[in-house]
Amino acid sequence: MKNPKTQLREYLDTLIHRFLNTKSLYQELKRIYGWKTPKRFEAYNLGAYFFELAEYSLLRIILVEISMLLSKNEDRSLIDWLKKAREHAASLGPTCYNPSYSGGERQPIKEKEYRALIDRHKNSLDAQQIVIDQIKARRDKAIAHFDSAYFNNLKALDKHYPLTYSDIDRLMDVVSEILRKHHSCLFKADIRMEILSTRNVDLVLNYARAFQRTRKDRALIKKGF
Repeated sequence: MKNPKTQLREYLDTLIHRFLNTKSLYQELKRIYGWKTPKRFEAYNLGAYFFELAEYSLLRIILVEISMLLSKNEDRSLIDWLKKAREHAASLGPTCYNPSYSGGERQPIKEKEYRALIDRHKNSLDAQQIVIDQIKARRDKAIAHFDSAYFNNLKALDKHYPLTYSDIDRLMDVVSEILRKHHSCLFKADIRMEILSTRNVDLVLNYARAFQRTRKDRALIKKGF
């Protein structure tokens, strides 16, 4: 690596943007899933076929993206970035916010301390290895390849490689914190690890539910609505 200070910052920035896109897809998936309750299902049911297709597609994209991001075999991944950042810690010049620091608001982080931070982050990912392995197995056996055992029996996938939204939530939180922390250290600015938007599936389904309730409101109908 000829210029690790610049190259690793650009590398990190790309990882963050890819992760934020993946996290946004995951948030939309959970929003759709959240409408599958008795009090909200009527609105969901108006476009049930489309939403089921969306859930199917979103989950597959999310699993593939997370697998790539956290793979030890990919040329570009968070695992690879942490390894390179540890190797070139002295060149990166990381800093942390410290208002009491005499030299200014950003205090340089010692090479040894930054490597210790990276080691803690690696340990955090290691603690999620079971979930990561489940995600990779699902990608390999049902998305990237057609494993006959699971092609013929989709329920076997859930049995052998169980995965819940809570599992993915925890993994997303760990990755978010790692990327947020290194962004702060290397770009000297904090970042919110999500893309905020009110123009999402909740807006569409809320309008659909409001229409359904209005359509069945006899008092409004009598008034000529």
